[in-house]
Amino acid sequence: MNLVEKAERKSRDRAVVFYLMALCLLLSAMTSDHQDSGSTRLIPWFVMVGGAALNLSSAPFRLWKWNGMASLLNDETTRDHRRSTLAVGFWAMLIAASLTIGVSTIYSINAVMTGRVTITAGLMAALIAFATLELRASR
Repeated sequence: MNLVEKAERKSRDRAVVFYLMALCLLLSAMTSDHQDSGSTRLIPWFVMVGGAALNLSSAPFRLWKWNGMASLLNDETTRDHRRSTLAVGFWAMLIAASLTIGVSTIYSINAVMTGRVTITAGLMAALIAFATLELRASR
């Protein structure tokens, strides 16, 4: 198996991992105890958000050079997918923020919950859009 085939397989694997990260991010946001007042309850969610944001950026490819495969995994198409998915994430966050503002006028929702819903919605939309674009490009 040559380097290009390995890069294509890693790209498909990365897309599947992004789908799983979106699911784990949703589960992490949904399963936490909202009654607990300690800041340690947010640590698993922050870890998921940090991991998702880092993987959506091009930082791993700039920091670590994998024997020539980094340039194949971070090509022009992938950078274009990254730009368009960040736009999708922005619009998802804007819609989620608008909806949570509307819901918080009716129900009592604290600021932490509103922020978590907004960030989770934006990152999930970006992860799913990126994974979908990458899988579509690998066909």
